[in-house]
Amino acid sequence: MSDIILTLKKSVIRRYRASDADAIVRGANTHLVSQYMSDAFPSPYTLESAERWIKIASEEGALEFAICTLDSNAVIGSCGFQHLKGVESRTKLLGYWLSPDYWGQGIMTEAIAELSRWVFEQAPTLLRLHASVIEENEGSMKVLKRVGYQYEGTKRMAVYKDGKISNIAMFGFTRDDYTKMAGKENKN
Repeated sequence: MSDIILTLKKSVIRRYRASDADAIVRGANTHLVSQYMSDAFPSPYTLESAERWIKIASEEGALEFAICTLDSNAVIGSCGFQHLKGVESRTKLLGYWLSPDYWGQGIMTEAIAELSRWVFEQAPTLLRLHASVIEENEGSMKVLKRVGYQYEGTKRMAVYKDGKISNIAMFGFTRDDYTKMAGKENKN
């Protein structure tokens, strides 16, 4: 059975492998990535951090995926969905990062678009996807808007990181958004 979830024009999305740890460290161990991530994202990002992440991402039911190059299948980023509980159990929280060496190439835009569609197809009771972005991360907000995520509001003074207070921009992508997008694609 293949561990590949999607083969896209710019990348391959697949499940993590034990052999991915070194590549994860190369891509994630930079302040350019960690500055906009939650404190759950290690900084510095060590080999032990990567091995722990691979174990978490490999648990049954996990929706955490490696973004890999087309040519070498080396990990260059991550994209996944955290399961929410209780009254939000039909919502998943989107999280992602990409090695700065690959920024500006449309890789993350394509990955989020296709994985968002994929997760709606896999989970028929799913109602929405949610993403929270530190407002200074303009690139990430542009990616979400390009994909079709809708800006839903700002949590003011919501983050204190690296000695700085920041707002959080909230984005959502609903099953209705997915259905409308899928209908447009079928007409083309």
